[in-house]
Amino acid sequence: MGQGRKAARRRLALDEVGSTNVVALEAARAGDPGPLWITAARQSAGRGRRGREWVSETGNLYTSLLLIDPAWPNDLLNLPLVVALGVRDGLAGLTIGDRPSVGIKWPNDILVDGRKSVGILIESERLSDGRVACVVGCGVNIEHCPENTPYPVTSLRLSGIPASVEAVFEALAEGVESALALWDGGRNFAAIRENWLSHAAGVGGPCTINLAEGSLTGRFVGLDLDGRLILEEDGGRRRSISAGDLFLLGAGGQRAAPDRFEPRH
Repeated sequence: MGQGRKAARRRLALDEVGSTNVVALEAARAGDPGPLWITAARQSAGRGRRGREWVSETGNLYTSLLLIDPAWPNDLLNLPLVVALGVRDGLAGLTIGDRPSVGIKWPNDILVDGRKSVGILIESERLSDGRVACVVGCGVNIEHCPENTPYPVTSLRLSGIPASVEAVFEALAEGVESALALWDGGRNFAAIRENWLSHAAGVGGPCTINLAEGSLTGRFVGLDLDGRLILEEDGGRRRSISAGDLFLLGAGGQRAAPDRFEPRH
């Protein structure tokens, strides 16, 4: 399955929409073969993970990528890691030297100097003809960032990246397309895993993971060969975790931004 040879980028640029993810899914249901980028200057009904509202002010980037049958079902579980690496690499290309730093928090939060700057929402749907549509939605804080959040946030401009919306889209799209090509429909996840870990925040440090059945505290060791988070608990016991709310613990046990990976098929 996979994307094969890289084709010319297809893009539908819109002014205001409810949600770019919704537009992308509608295109899939209408028979679009993908890949197709949807961009909007503003969203009136933007959504984050678990139905959270995503603030969609003009001046930020709102984009979704429609992929049709990008990988076999088991390999799709790693799509959040692939996308996170691609977005990270794209934004890092806009920095000057190594400042500001651009990293990843498991599985797909993008941090600029330790503060969240990108929201990623991946949704999938099996279409009536049997194809699987995957929509990768990205919201990038370029000029604006929300206030009163439970975790540190920033915008690219506040972080010293004075790029235009168009420049950010081109960088992000190139980064995601390159990561998808490297992934090769799941056949080369080992390279994605290695690159993801090289930019991951909190590896080797303490963390808490909230699961449906309770919380676990330990050390974030890395990723296993299937892309699951490895948690080392007191006593040396290790667990591989595929879903949960991750909190990186800083000095004094302070929690950083949570994230959750909820595969949808």
